[in-house]
Amino acid sequence: MASKAFSNPIIRHVATRGYAQAAPAAFKKEARVQTTVLPNKIFVAALDNGSPVTRVTVAFKAGSRYEPQTDLGLAHVLRSAAGLTTKNESSFIIARKLAQIGASVTASGDREFVYYTLETTQDNLNAALEVLNNLVSNQEFRPWELSDNVPRLKYDIASLTPQARAVDLLHKGAFRRGLGNSLFISPKRIGKVSSESMQHFAATTLTPGRCAVTIVGDNQERAGLVAQALSLSSSGEAQGEPSKYYGGELRKEMGGDLAHVALAVQGAPAGSPQALALAVAAKALGNGPVTKWGGDNSPLAKALGNLGPFAAAGFNVSYTDNGLFGIVLSVPKDEANTAVKAAGAVLKNPALTPEAINAGKNQLKLQILSEAEDGTSLAESLASQGLYTGAAKSPADIAREIDQLSAPTVCQVLGSVTKSKISMGAAGNLAFVPYVDEL
Repeated sequence: MASKAFSNPIIRHVATRGYAQAAPAAFKKEARVQTTVLPNKIFVAALDNGSPVTRVTVAFKAGSRYEPQTDLGLAHVLRSAAGLTTKNESSFIIARKLAQIGASVTASGDREFVYYTLETTQDNLNAALEVLNNLVSNQEFRPWELSDNVPRLKYDIASLTPQARAVDLLHKGAFRRGLGNSLFISPKRIGKVSSESMQHFAATTLTPGRCAVTIVGDNQERAGLVAQALSLSSSGEAQGEPSKYYGGELRKEMGGDLAHVALAVQGAPAGSPQALALAVAAKALGNGPVTKWGGDNSPLAKALGNLGPFAAAGFNVSYTDNGLFGIVLSVPKDEANTAVKAAGAVLKNPALTPEAINAGKNQLKLQILSEAEDGTSLAESLASQGLYTGAAKSPADIAREIDQLSAPTVCQVLGSVTKSKISMGAAGNLAFVPYVDEL
């Protein structure tokens, strides 16, 4: 089993040489997404793009926002425990079956969802789906296996980048609870999550009404069969409270030569026109150099001015009922005061030219269409769209919506959100990082 710490795609390039083998099916120029909702309330989507490799994602509303405040860290343990012994098979048998048919299963997640994604060839799909069904539907969380899994949790925490820590702190300061719950278990909680807590969390979050099944590389009928075969609990469901935006600040002193700061204002919910406009604005602000070893000529880099080596980028994240729009930057500790104040000024008054917005639209389209080439990312994207809005759009459809956005619309949406209170998360050497009320 593979556990991904983030929901960002891991792109794998596999080079093979084939002799006297049948040519793979040609990719369709633009396949349409087919969606439906089954009687048991499972959302189903399929995109048959002719790929010889099929990806199947089973997603649930089981992210960290649904954790009880008295038992935080359950979602991280749930992701990490994917592939442990189930009611029917041991972890060794699961891994052996997947290896024999050349398939893989990854577990990933974010604040809203947990994804179980299968990758396999067409001719081994049926056998691989049996393993996926067993892995998702029959988890047991045996106490001794949770204890054996502690080193993996410690590794996940130890491998966190300081930028990820800053964004995690930003969410906590902005939302406090719900969306403010960390993606990662606290080091003090590692080894203290009980089997009973995991069983209860799984029983209340891995349910049909909170589930989406998507398939890339096969048809809707196959996706429906996958969803119907799942043996999910239909007992009580976890209730998530709406996350209110408060606007706060959290800092974690970690030493070193750099300061890593995330600034944000309240964004827009997922699926709304405002969310797409803010995604364009985030790219327009700046996303680092577009050429290797090249300079950064974005509006954000120009606002920061003549500093030492630094990295800065705009970002936008949207959730069911809220969102964040802001800037992440890493700067030398001695120049943190000037850089953070300059970034705060940009966030309060982001004057974007039509040329910058047009560049942001092109960069966002490139990102969306490039990620669509990785079937795993595409399958997980379709699942998250289904759970957010009850519908799913192809990358080409989203690209067309981006084209239809005008510069005045983006500026209008940006002007409305930047009036809210600024939140901040900071990690690293914070000796010269100003507090949020000093921006």
